[in-house]
Amino acid sequence: MENTDFSALNLKSLRTLKLIYETGSVTAAAIELGQNQSTVSYTLDQLRNTLQDPLFVRSGRGVAPTSRCHQIMPEVENLIRGIADLLQPVDFVPAEAQLDITISCNQYELQVVAPGLVRRLNRLAPHIRLTFIQSHVNGHRQLQRGQCDLLLSPVMRDYEGLYKRPLFNDRYVCLMSARHPLARQSISREDYIAAKHVEIGYEGGWKPLYLGTPELRDVNLNIVLRLPSVSNFIPTIVGTDLILTLPERLARLIGAGARIKDPPFDSRFELSLYWNKMTHQSRADQWLREQVIDICRKINNASPD
Repeated sequence: MENTDFSALNLKSLRTLKLIYETGSVTAAAIELGQNQSTVSYTLDQLRNTLQDPLFVRSGRGVAPTSRCHQIMPEVENLIRGIADLLQPVDFVPAEAQLDITISCNQYELQVVAPGLVRRLNRLAPHIRLTFIQSHVNGHRQLQRGQCDLLLSPVMRDYEGLYKRPLFNDRYVCLMSARHPLARQSISREDYIAAKHVEIGYEGGWKPLYLGTPELRDVNLNIVLRLPSVSNFIPTIVGTDLILTLPERLARLIGAGARIKDPPFDSRFELSLYWNKMTHQSRADQWLREQVIDICRKINNASPD
């Protein structure tokens, strides 16, 4: 081992190894890293030479880890955490920080939480470069793979190696024109089912939580319009007989000129902040989490409830 070149064992290559291990595919790892497959293959070849093991063998359309690869992965994760900690400055000064931060979330979080965070970072840490990516239904996996630093999600699951902090609760409401017939009365289950609905489509097959309520189980709503988002369509809805069901905080944020009504069911969810063990001790990440938590505390205190 005296003549072994350890230069291949850098943070970038170790993260590449971890991602290939988790995805079972060099191609998938390249896509998630935003690199060419040849670049990822070259990195893997360097690691194979350094570690003196194939690390992966072909298996179907992907690759399978060798016994040696299985054996070293816990140490690889420890090395990634150790290098990340080593690169942290002794004192974290937000105003001087030069960092790239990636946050995974979806439409709701991007419109309700992100604006306040962007304004705060622009004021307190103007040199931080912030990137938002869509989590769809894969946010927790993105976090485990190191594709993002933070995840904002209402998906309630336990994931190994992830920390969680509840932020606030929200509920689903109906948004409609003030001239809609149902805007002047309580909405019954029969009224809701018979109404014309707007459906927001989510990639990855995720369905809004309210569709799982007992009142709507096994019910096929009358969907007359399907949209990929809601941000620029509210003025059109105001002039129609359509109903859009969405979280209340989002409805109050983007629903100017429309009427908000209680649906004939009670559907609530909890938004949480997730992060992984690789960034848990990072002073920069700790500071960033504190900003997100404080912003969400203010959002919660401004609740219409």
